[in-house]
Amino acid sequence: METNSHRTDRDGNVQPENNYAAHQEDPAPSPEAIKEPNDRPASSTIWLAVILAVIILAIIYLIYIF
Repeated sequence: METNSHRTDRDGNVQPENNYAAHQEDPAPSPEAIKEPNDRPASSTIWLAVILAVIILAIIYLIYIF
């Protein structure tokens, strides 16, 4: 059974690749890995958390130091 150019067993589990010589000409990652949608945008969440932390620490610094 083949799905998305990956070998799977009858339960749908991905099987490990065993024919490495077939990819010596083009060792790039698969197109699925490059065009994968960003369904978990953690970078924007972390960016927002860092900005909020800096603002809160700046307010605390200004209140207690000055």
